[in-house]
Amino acid sequence: MDAGHRQETKATELTIRRATPSDARAIAEVAVAGWQAAYRSILPDDFLDSLRVESRTAAWQEVLARDSEGGTPAWVAERDGRVVGFVGGGPPRDDDVLPPAAEIYAIYVLPDASRQGLGRALLEAAVAHWRGHGTETLVLWVFEANQAARTFYEALGWQPDGARQALEMGGMSAIEVRYRLQTETH
Repeated sequence: MDAGHRQETKATELTIRRATPSDARAIAEVAVAGWQAAYRSILPDDFLDSLRVESRTAAWQEVLARDSEGGTPAWVAERDGRVVGFVGGGPPRDDDVLPPAAEIYAIYVLPDASRQGLGRALLEAAVAHWRGHGTETLVLWVFEANQAARTFYEALGWQPDGARQALEMGGMSAIEVRYRLQTETH
């Protein structure tokens, strides 16, 4: 799937492709819109309203530059030439997740493109990439209160592994739970 994966969705063509540094702003736009839609009841409104595409663009430029060195790949979902979603990952950040392993750091789709199979296609592209590189374990963190996301991950075979952490953000603390997917490498 790294070379590009296409599927027909809602009468328009969907392309999943490896992100490049030129995608940084589009990814930042999706990230901000995704956070504001997904976490409205989890994080404070003033924090969500303060998110800015410009600062996220700079952060994603750094991430995508590291990917060119082979460390933190990301993929975008494009529909009609417009980036409508993304997923990014890399080495696990937790000491108790032992190699060969990887972590999904972020996955978001634009609110008007949700529930159309984009998240599934993005996550499948990332999982296929990591499986192809010998990864046996994938993990990701999700807000405990984000039941929609948790249901999505569980439908794709991910399961909570018992790890929890408090994330300080926007002047409040929100609990995250870690999900794990054991892969079959060949």
